[in-house]
Amino acid sequence: MAINPKINISTDENRRSVEFTVSFSEMDKLFDKNIGEFRKQVSMKGFRPGQVPKQLFISRFGDEVYRETIEKVINGDLKNEFEKIVETWKTDEKLEIAAPAEHEELQAERGQDLVYKLNIALNKPLTVQGYKELGIKVPAIVVAEEEIEEIIQDMHKRLAKEVAASRPSKLGDIVKGKYLKQVIAGEEKTLPENPVFGIEISEDMSLKDLKEALIGVSAGEEKEFTVSYPENHQNQELKGKTAEYKVAITEVCELELPARDENLFLMLGAKDEAEFKAKVTDEILKDKQQKARQIAIEEAFNKLIEKNPFPVLEEQIKYMAEKSLQRQRNRYAQEGEEEEIKISKEQLDAMRPEVSRFIQEDRILRSIIEQESLKPTQAQVDARVQEIADSVKMDFASVKDTMRKTGQINNVRENLKLELAQNLLIGESLPEKTQEQE
Repeated sequence: MAINPKINISTDENRRSVEFTVSFSEMDKLFDKNIGEFRKQVSMKGFRPGQVPKQLFISRFGDEVYRETIEKVINGDLKNEFEKIVETWKTDEKLEIAAPAEHEELQAERGQDLVYKLNIALNKPLTVQGYKELGIKVPAIVVAEEEIEEIIQDMHKRLAKEVAASRPSKLGDIVKGKYLKQVIAGEEKTLPENPVFGIEISEDMSLKDLKEALIGVSAGEEKEFTVSYPENHQNQELKGKTAEYKVAITEVCELELPARDENLFLMLGAKDEAEFKAKVTDEILKDKQQKARQIAIEEAFNKLIEKNPFPVLEEQIKYMAEKSLQRQRNRYAQEGEEEEIKISKEQLDAMRPEVSRFIQEDRILRSIIEQESLKPTQAQVDARVQEIADSVKMDFASVKDTMRKTGQINNVRENLKLELAQNLLIGESLPEKTQEQE
């Protein structure tokens, strides 16, 4: 097919368009060929199959066949030609596709040239500078004895028994009751079907009004009180508002803690207090190290983005945001319910900062991976597979074999490349394979 492509490069060099022209004579040949193929499949009253006169067939089905012809040309020859052009840009100029091409124009009247125009956003090559001179390190992490003790006390408390107390409530008690009336910002609300509550009166209660109202109450008592909710309250209906309550107290309970002995720590999954403290220390340490690492990496990205400014294309932001919404939709969709997501302006505006930052970080990491030729060792891949195997309580060999067959092992390798680049920014390295995996 004779195709005439016309390539335009916009002034910002990140956007290009290709306009294809197929002459009307070429389109007429294809149309005539398709007419012949479709005539073989169609029968009409008074004519045997395949014997419908050509002009009569065209008068009845010509428009439909021409639309089919256009779709074949666009999705076949023009698509292939466009992909060849883009592949040349990727190979010769090292450009990266930022988002799938968008159709801008289609002129396809019968008897005229077919004109089809595509626009595509492309990222220019990025070579990040200065990533070895950041001087950012993850600080040494210390776990204080107070942190360990706080967790032990919390776990101890969770195993406590509630025992009814025949006295007024005090700090540390649990007050149980039911709502008789709720008025929020002057408007009385309908009570839930089962309007009961149970609230522990703790020293660190954020709602001081509620704490003061529940101290000193007894079973069988009715109580009216007012609570002023802060602007940052998690309940949207109560945020920044004042609520009036009338409640009936049904029970005051005190917590009866079990003895802090070997039996307690056995219930918590350890042979004794020393072992439990060691486990708690390890968990706190891991959590604090992960948070400190993320803070250090974020600081590194902030510096690199400032040192290496590059455009984040709106087309890529929109495409990545739609992909994110699509993944969320597919996660909860039933089989056969998938549909293409079209993001609204409000959704895009809300997601833009986070998506833009992700694109910046991803491009920086991939530039570093390319410059440093980063590649995880087999030992590092095995170490990650071991972590996955441990999390699902399966043996290493079975998990690795399954991941290899499903292709998930490639995802592990790609994720490790990104981690290697992140660690390079903060002077860390990935762990190698453990002795058990040898």
